[in-house]
Amino acid sequence: SQALRENTYPFLAVIVLRDNQMTVVARLEGPTDPDVLIRRLRLIMNDNEASLIAARLERQERSMTQTIRQQQDEAYKESLKADQEKERRRREEQEVKAQQEREERNKLLEEQKRKEDIKRQKIDLASQIPEEPPLEHPNTIRLMIKLPAGTRLERRFRREESLKFLHYFVFCHPESPDCFQIVTNFPRRVVPCEPTENNPEPPSFIDFGFGKSEMLFVQDLEA
Repeated sequence: SQALRENTYPFLAVIVLRDNQMTVVARLEGPTDPDVLIRRLRLIMNDNEASLIAARLERQERSMTQTIRQQQDEAYKESLKADQEKERRRREEQEVKAQQEREERNKLLEEQKRKEDIKRQKIDLASQIPEEPPLEHPNTIRLMIKLPAGTRLERRFRREESLKFLHYFVFCHPESPDCFQIVTNFPRRVVPCEPTENNPEPPSFIDFGFGKSEMLFVQDLEA
């Protein structure tokens, strides 16, 4: 009431926003006829129309500015979210590519190691193959061996020797597949010549039933 400085009642003050401040533009004091009051209020409003319009426009401008700022903030957030998602996908694709490259590199290293192991194994097994008996030896068996590529091998073994030496002989040949089995021609039988954990010492040629001369075929088990 000190700010309004009223002197008597009833009291009516008209306050308008002017120059960013709430300003008292009129004071109506004491009893007044209603019609007179309305006319005076209309005159006051007309006199302050410019301030009212300016305040209204300023309020609309603030509202519009706030709306635009909110829209810009939302657009920025959406753009940031899209950039983050794009970056996430890029990192994910890079990780997948790097993983594939690691796996491919590991496969190459494993394959290289496997070939080196086989190479060393062939050198070791080749030294274990007994010398080929002479042609006139009475206790020999003559084998004709056909490799998958078509190469034909011929080798003599003593009949009492283990079939594992047949496997070693074929395995150590440069054109031999790494994983194979050897079969007879007719009747078709798989020759149990590869040493395994369950069969570390294969039977001899004579125990398997080979005759003096046999035709054998090497089958690539990885083909």
